[in-house]
Amino acid sequence: QDVAGAISLCSIPTNKKRMVCDHFSKIYHGSIHPHMQTLNTLLRCPSVLLGIFQGAPGCIPWGIINTYLNDYLSSDRGLSVEGATLVITVFGVGNFVGTFFGGIGCSYLYGHGPRYPAILSSCAAIAGCFPLWGLVNFNFDSNMNEDNNGSDSKDPKNYVVLGLISILAGVLSAITGPIVKSTLQNVTMPQMRGQAFALLNTFDDLGRGLGPAFVAYLIERLGGRRNAFNVGICGWILCGVLNGLLFFTVEADEEKVRLGVEQMVTENDKNATCERINLGESKHRIC
Repeated sequence: QDVAGAISLCSIPTNKKRMVCDHFSKIYHGSIHPHMQTLNTLLRCPSVLLGIFQGAPGCIPWGIINTYLNDYLSSDRGLSVEGATLVITVFGVGNFVGTFFGGIGCSYLYGHGPRYPAILSSCAAIAGCFPLWGLVNFNFDSNMNEDNNGSDSKDPKNYVVLGLISILAGVLSAITGPIVKSTLQNVTMPQMRGQAFALLNTFDDLGRGLGPAFVAYLIERLGGRRNAFNVGICGWILCGVLNGLLFFTVEADEEKVRLGVEQMVTENDKNATCERINLGESKHRIC
């Protein structure tokens, strides 16, 4: 078969081989090579790398929240199914509030310097661990009975406390997202931003897919969901550390982008001036 394939390949006329090679060469140089150059440029930017990689460990706690937390609160922590669902709903409301105020805080801090939003995103990610640890470790039945001295454990005040913990976790966990996206936009050239955000979404999706699987592995290794969740929530600490490192890189990377945009605008102005001159000369010759 190999001999027959070699003979059939040799039987192809040289001009057709050249046409096929030229066709694939055009595809490579026209589509693949520019994207590879863009990817190489993005991966050499420290702020882009930090912005992309911070999403992977940050998705582990999200895997706990989205996949396990509702069932865990009702099965292991003594909440009713309705109460556990309400806690997750309140967490989602906090998420909305956190996203809104995260954008406002980012704009305010950016006015004082491009490095300061990284401090907010870092502190928020790390601080978000504490209320989530509270949700994971809060034993609804025992705490309620102790607080009420054996009376009805479903005192509305206890739900209020649990709701405040939940909404605080939602607010703090949502602040980082808009700051990372605005930072990523500021440290990439306009023609590279689409590929940069594609990389960010790819790593986020990878984290969402592997996060629950990693948590399931922790459950098996640590002998229970509570221990596994307490360890998995530490992913936000690593996420916060990576966001904090942006403080040291983002200013220099933004300056490179600013100079690159200025150079691109200057070149476009020169090309437009040359086109106007050539057009004027051609009109003069016609006259």
